[in-house]
Amino acid sequence: MCSAEGLPNNLESKIGPSDSPDLRAVLDALPMAVFATDREGIITYFNQAAADLAGSEPRLGKDRWCVSWDLRRADGSILPDDECPMAQTLKEGRAITGREIVAVRPDGTMVPILSYPTPILDKSGMMTGAINLLVDISDRKGSQAILRAQTERIEVRDPVVSSSGEAQAATTIDNADLLLASQHEAERRLRAERDSRYLAAIVESSDDAIISKDLNGIVTSWNKGAERLFGYAADEVIGKPITILIPPGREDEESHILGRIRNGVRIDHYETKRQRKDGSLVDISLTVSPVRDVTGRIVGASKIARNITEQKQAEKTVQARLREQASLYRLTEKLHRAKGIEEVYDAALDAIKAALNCSRASILLFDQSDRMRFVAWSGLSEHYRHAVDGHSPWTPDAHDPDPIFVADVTGADLSDELRATIASEGIAALGFIPLITGGRLIGKFMAYYDKPHVFSETEISLALTIARQLGFSIQRIRAERARQLAEEQLRRNEANERARAAELQAIMEAVPAPIWITRTPDCRVIEGNRSAYELLHLPPGLNLSFSAPPEERPSVFQIFAAGRMLSADELPVQRAARGEEVENFEEEIRFNDGKSRHLLGNATPLRNALGEVTGAVAAFIDITERKQTEEALRESERRLKMALDAGRMGAWEWNLESGRVIWSPGLEVLHHLEPGTFAGTLADFKRDIHPADLPAVEQAIQRALATREDYHVAYRVRLLDGAIRWMEAFGRFSPPDSAAGERLAGICMDITERKEAEAQRDLLVAELSHRVKNTLATVNSIARQSFSTNPDAHDAQRSFDARIRALAQAHTRLAEARWSGVSLQSIFSDELAPYRNEDMDNISLDGPPTNLPPKHALTLGMAAHELATNAAKHGALSVKAGRVSVDWAVDPNENRLCIRWSETGGPPVSPPSRNGFGRLLLERVLASDLGGDVRLEFASQGLNCTIDVPYLRGAE
Repeated sequence: MCSAEGLPNNLESKIGPSDSPDLRAVLDALPMAVFATDREGIITYFNQAAADLAGSEPRLGKDRWCVSWDLRRADGSILPDDECPMAQTLKEGRAITGREIVAVRPDGTMVPILSYPTPILDKSGMMTGAINLLVDISDRKGSQAILRAQTERIEVRDPVVSSSGEAQAATTIDNADLLLASQHEAERRLRAERDSRYLAAIVESSDDAIISKDLNGIVTSWNKGAERLFGYAADEVIGKPITILIPPGREDEESHILGRIRNGVRIDHYETKRQRKDGSLVDISLTVSPVRDVTGRIVGASKIARNITEQKQAEKTVQARLREQASLYRLTEKLHRAKGIEEVYDAALDAIKAALNCSRASILLFDQSDRMRFVAWSGLSEHYRHAVDGHSPWTPDAHDPDPIFVADVTGADLSDELRATIASEGIAALGFIPLITGGRLIGKFMAYYDKPHVFSETEISLALTIARQLGFSIQRIRAERARQLAEEQLRRNEANERARAAELQAIMEAVPAPIWITRTPDCRVIEGNRSAYELLHLPPGLNLSFSAPPEERPSVFQIFAAGRMLSADELPVQRAARGEEVENFEEEIRFNDGKSRHLLGNATPLRNALGEVTGAVAAFIDITERKQTEEALRESERRLKMALDAGRMGAWEWNLESGRVIWSPGLEVLHHLEPGTFAGTLADFKRDIHPADLPAVEQAIQRALATREDYHVAYRVRLLDGAIRWMEAFGRFSPPDSAAGERLAGICMDITERKEAEAQRDLLVAELSHRVKNTLATVNSIARQSFSTNPDAHDAQRSFDARIRALAQAHTRLAEARWSGVSLQSIFSDELAPYRNEDMDNISLDGPPTNLPPKHALTLGMAAHELATNAAKHGALSVKAGRVSVDWAVDPNENRLCIRWSETGGPPVSPPSRNGFGRLLLERVLASDLGGDVRLEFASQGLNCTIDVPYLRGAE
């Protein structure tokens, strides 16, 4: 048995996809024979009834015009296949209604049929085939044949009296006939009465409404089925016109029915609507037959009304399913043929409106900014689209969202603004159906209804099916577009690569440096550019590979690196062909005649689009002359370095044209720099020079430039670690006609030790000249202050002795350091040492290493003594719980030293009533001798003293 797969495409487009279960059931289950052909008459489909009528199954795609084995006309003559009704319809493009023909089966059986062929047209009106309905009329033909046979038998039996017959015999025969007729009439009446009783019982028990009426339309009988169907009891309608059942607008139907009945025409299965007693309408199938009296005169009509509401509903459901399936079929077909995204949108909008029976539809997709945008629509105003643009119930990262259906906008949970916008567009119900591709939400489509609409499960299923088809098609179009773009880009890339290859080939030939290239990973063939062959003294085109067969390898040279001959696998091109990047490879080519050339270059793999190595290329430069020059220069530099190192000197050179300054490694060492880290400009040279000496250096440079005489200057430099070193530089100008340009070159030596020795000598002499005067003046001042301000001579004596010891202690520290300076931490440690407890936690000193010159050391030593003595007598160090903290910091930008003395845990402190020697020393002597600033704070928890003085030596 065939299936709906053989249907013509345009027939499928009218009634739905061929794989629809509804379509298969409808076509295959029809009790009437149906078959279809293409425009050439080739059979493409038949149902089981057609095969049964034909007596065998037709061959799809082979049999033509008809399904039967042979055809005859109604008169029995042979009917050629190409003259049958189906052939006539395909040739003339018109339907043929009810032509009678005879189908002959393979077993010889003949079946009279009525043929109803109808052409099938596509959207453009072109005929693409035809479908034929065959009606078996064998029963009707059989009844007619029986009637003819009975008539013939009656004619044969009609008595004929011969001219020689006797009258008595004729009379006897007549009497017998009369008797027989009377018996037959009695039997007929008995059968009629019995049949009447049977008929009455059938009428009363029938589920159908059976009604009788006269020719004026007055009801004369009304059975139980009529009561159940229309709601009227028999006594409510008998004697009344039948028009009480006819709804408004159908009044003409009754006069038309009565007109046909008067003419003796039976009305079969006329489908219409009638009105029940409660006013509701019901679908019925109406069969009306004339009623005759005994004389055969038509006196009324009998109606049989069958309730076909469920049948009509089922038909509507089937039609809806067929319509939906047809919509999906058309959508699938259009999406399959769609070449662009606009065609996809148009097909989807048509399918949405047809399948979901909505008035308007739209499609929205997320743009690059994840905002939902209209991409296609039908029936929506620009104002509405602009007002709701970007609105979406889901975010782009929503996972498997469910569709949303709003059956009635007026009761939906919407903002007032959005509800007003939707209402102004005349939308009463709408649905949001998500579009998902590859598990990712890409947008939605919308269905709009002008009236409230409850979405059925079937509609929801259809919507999701359309969404899947639409999402897949969008993804397909996007993928196709991406593929086209990729192919176009690939074509452009290939064209660019070809152009680039030609350009590179030209460049490679023009480059004065030798280049080697291999196009296979095994490097069995290596070619070179013109410079490569010239370097090797070989003719162009010769194989340069040592990986080639022995008879093809070059034999006039060998390749060495670091004095060792390289094998083929160690050569740069071969290494690169294995995927290695070879950089700054230096090799020596030694020719058989004893000459050699030094080369420096790189080799890199060549890869295809998949990243696979397909060869390698290497480019080199000839550095033979440079190698020779470098060797000579290294020898010269070696000798110069030996001389400079021996004299603790460094060399320098200043190119006057480029401004470039070159320092030898020895000079960088003198400046505590890592070799090779000097930046190489005059500004970098000046940056380390002590600011006080920079003017003298610049003046010496300008003088040398102006006179072109030798350059000589001594100056201080400040190194990165803060140390100060003395340098002495000598320089001389190169000849003006020098090929390298005019330069000033010379040497520089570190003379710090010499300068320090000279400074120490001068310092000692100066110190020796006024040391006694200063010491005596200090002692005199201490004595005057100790004895004049203290009435207790014993106590004054002790204070004087302690201060002299403090002064002597500072002198001792300076003497130990050869009067070069004393550490600030040592001064405070010495003065506070007698007051430390056993745990040594009552005194803390914190600050960077700070070296004080002699004058500062003496003055600050006296200040430390006074602060410590005061703390021991009256302050924090006078009690066990007391604590003294001393910290200091250096401001290198302002060149100042700040010292903070802080006492805690001692007895309550109050400002003194008079100024003692210690306070005078702190506030006046520090200010006058060192130019410092002292701030004393007599806080209740302890004395706080801040000393701020210039810092002349710097901090480490």
